Amino acid sequence: MSTPETTEEKNDRLGKYFGIFLIVLAIGGFAATAIISLIDLESIINGTFPAISFLVLILGLVFYFPSLLEERKGEISTMRIVVLIVVLVFAVVYIKLGWVAGTFAEFVIDTSWIYILGLAFGSKAFQKFAENDEGAGS
Repeated sequence: MSTPETTEEKNDRLGKYFGIFLIVLAIGGFAATAIISLIDLESIINGTFPAISFLVLILGLVFYFPSLLEERKGEISTMRIVVLIVVLVFAVVYIKLGWVAGTFAEFVIDTSWIYILGLAFGSKAFQKFAENDEGAGS
């Protein structure tokens, strides 16, 4: 006899199914991008499909593996969400730009992104060390 499923278990299962759906959708987007690049519709799409497919893929992975955003079991970390958002914006923008760049010389990354990414990762590292120091001081 099986035990009834709790609400938390049901939500976890639904989150995993949604994650699988997003991952499959992203793979379909990458496949569509490959097909479209063979046809002369690339001037219309100009990198949007691969960028959106990457975004959907990462969101699917986050839903499938919710522990990516958890500090401890069941505790979602706001800082991890902020870092994920900053990195996703960077990746989506430069996947879109890189898709239409004809050469590496045309693919130029603005230097201000170094500061933005550095602040995102640096603030996460600072937070982690501050939390460790608080725990050691108690």
